[in-house]
Amino acid sequence: MRTTNPDDPSSVITTTTNFVFSMTRHVAMELCQHFMDARYIRNALDPSLSFFKDKSLHCLTPKGLHVLESFIEKTGIDADHLQPVLESEIICPNLFYVERESAEDNIIFPYSSIIALFRWFVGKQPNYSSKDCLEPPLLQHKQSKGIGLQEVIDRSGLLSRKAVQRQYCFDAVDALEWLCNFTSVSGREEAAQVAAHFERLGLIAFVGNPEKYNNQAIVFTVHGSPDDQGCDLIGRTQGEFWCANKVYYQVTDKGRWVAGWDFNPALKSLCERESEEIDEKAGRVPRERVTPTHRLHYILREQSYRSLFRAFLHENYCEEHILYWLDVDAINRKFNVTSSAISGATTNHSSAYDTQVRQDRKKHHQALLKKAVHIYKSYLHPNSQFELNTDYTLRNELFRFIDTVSLSTNREKVSGSGADLEDRTARIMNCNGEQLQNLMTQFNKIQGHTFRVMLMDSLPKTEKFIALQQQLGDMNIKIAGADSALLPGNSGAFISHSYLVN
Repeated sequence: MRTTNPDDPSSVITTTTNFVFSMTRHVAMELCQHFMDARYIRNALDPSLSFFKDKSLHCLTPKGLHVLESFIEKTGIDADHLQPVLESEIICPNLFYVERESAEDNIIFPYSSIIALFRWFVGKQPNYSSKDCLEPPLLQHKQSKGIGLQEVIDRSGLLSRKAVQRQYCFDAVDALEWLCNFTSVSGREEAAQVAAHFERLGLIAFVGNPEKYNNQAIVFTVHGSPDDQGCDLIGRTQGEFWCANKVYYQVTDKGRWVAGWDFNPALKSLCERESEEIDEKAGRVPRERVTPTHRLHYILREQSYRSLFRAFLHENYCEEHILYWLDVDAINRKFNVTSSAISGATTNHSSAYDTQVRQDRKKHHQALLKKAVHIYKSYLHPNSQFELNTDYTLRNELFRFIDTVSLSTNREKVSGSGADLEDRTARIMNCNGEQLQNLMTQFNKIQGHTFRVMLMDSLPKTEKFIALQQQLGDMNIKIAGADSALLPGNSGAFISHSYLVN
């Protein structure tokens, strides 16, 4: 890590931290398997192998080399011995970094991120697969332009006895491989979540009859709120992605329009009408009336600006307000979407499915309580690591509410300096569904206060920062067309389950 020398601002102090990891052979094998799942390494003798063999040779993939090169550039470490490798091997030109929660590192799916990722996935132009055998550098370059497309004969319409030739199609397994190779997803399961959200928003569609693959397909199901569809015409609250050999998906008319391949005046007109309705519902204002409130909302919603904003606060002032805002925003999205989606998914299913849903709901509730404990211990408890300078009345109101939650009868009483923290942590973990909702309300009140603090204090300071000023030069132009996926109180999306069709 490089920092400015406080005694001599013209010089730089370099601090090197060495980490020593100790693990068993079994854990090391599992870690290497994770590296393979994320496409950071591959078997050098047989690249088609998907499992890690301890008695074999492995090498870095183009994605792994990209991550390594980025790490070297970011940290400034001495890596001269790696330069020959970086200069001679094929490196992935760029990766799409998916947005993740700060606590558990799960992918979050705001509408804007799904659309941006879909455009990355399909490319600026249709990328039809070439039958020619290309050299590895040319093949990597061609694949990086988007998923390989092909034309597929659809014979599912048996009643009409006609085969239909479908354009803009891609193989489901190839799609997962492409997402693993050119985005920061950590494996096929996360890639399938992404693809299922594409299907949920109507950007891609299954080709043929799904019943044909009932005995072999793995189906990944995701859920999202209708509020996060932006100008979506045929989006649903649930999406599925079927993964099996010879399963094909087609880029839909809407998908081609979103990707910028086609211009569809009718679709554009309908989308603009829906966008105007959403703007009216969200209380958006015309471009010429953009205020600091809208600018701060936009910064918090867009990952690139948010990262710059947070880095500036971390280096120059304090970052606890934006950290709290982001953590509460993440728990809000998961609470609002998952609670309603899972409860609504229990109708017309087998008892085994209902049992699984109940288990998922219980697991989800416990995960939310753990997140709530993390927020309380990190920001709201006196002398916590990132203690908020928040309104005294709001803080006391939160404390009074937590103290009303009953404790487990068999819990041993704790005494000493940490008794207060242990007591309130135990009470939060004992919240039922209604109490958790009330706790979320308290968190949201404090989140609103932190937003106002950032608006009045942090934003004016940051806007004077010349690097950020240059980045935000045309931001007012973008705000009017931005969606409200990450505004406070709005929903995100999540994956509920995957299952084998039988």
